[in-house]
Amino acid sequence: MAQEKEKQASSVEFPVNQKLLDEALKLKEERHIIKERLSKIEQGRSEVSPSVYGKVHNDYTVKLQTLTDQLLAKKQDIDRELATLYETRDKIQANLKDHKEILEELQFRQKLGEFSKEEFQNQSKATDDKIRRFEQVLKGVQTNVQRYEGLFKGDEDLFGSLEEIEKPLRIEEEVDEWEEEAKEAGDKQEWLEATKPQLETKPAVTIIAGQENVGKTFYITNTLSIGRSHNNQIVLKDAKVSRQHAEIRIQGEEYLVVDLNSSNGTMVNGQKVHEHILSPNDEIQIGDFVMQFQR
Repeated sequence: MAQEKEKQASSVEFPVNQKLLDEALKLKEERHIIKERLSKIEQGRSEVSPSVYGKVHNDYTVKLQTLTDQLLAKKQDIDRELATLYETRDKIQANLKDHKEILEELQFRQKLGEFSKEEFQNQSKATDDKIRRFEQVLKGVQTNVQRYEGLFKGDEDLFGSLEEIEKPLRIEEEVDEWEEEAKEAGDKQEWLEATKPQLETKPAVTIIAGQENVGKTFYITNTLSIGRSHNNQIVLKDAKVSRQHAEIRIQGEEYLVVDLNSSNGTMVNGQKVHEHILSPNDEIQIGDFVMQFQR
């Protein structure tokens, strides 16, 4: 029993678009069948008249092109899924790095004699728990990244070669490309000013711990309701969560988390709050769920 619990705790199952994967895999298999038949058509070309060969060959060529177009369309959908996973992975890795540095600092200060071993254990426990959660979520995210990225291996002819398959560009990579083009144009500063978009991070909260939807991001464009009821934008299925538990509100340039007189309260960075102005990386705990605020 203990081994089973340990196995379950070693990773977190991250949501994956199974329907999209199944549809792409089916198209891939159908395309392989058509390619095999086209190869057989070439092998048997001398056995039939030119008109029969041309008719059958053309039929299968059209089928191959149709399946290729459909598969490329699915790849665009998969690229969007990957873009979200890459963004989530980067956020988790950044948080993991920050918490490991916090733990390293605590260990160093304990060696200096600032506090006893018992005091160190008390202070480091929460950080240790967060590191384990981030590592579990990161493993789940990476598993899905590998599932999506591995889908088109063996189909190099779709894209020329695997190296030519375009992955979703991050903003920084897009900026680098724009700068290269600007240099070639000979007027870098003017070109950048005219064409670069504003690289603003949209305010959002990401579930980083809980029973489900870990890694899912919710963007804050208006008041964001949180609770156990399905009427909320963020539904947290936990007995410790009230039906209408809390809200994140926009107040001018600030973002406030407001507890709606819930039964078990709302915590921000380990402190119980009624209203709290959110800062980047603030952690909101509601029941067993933890969400991180970014802007």
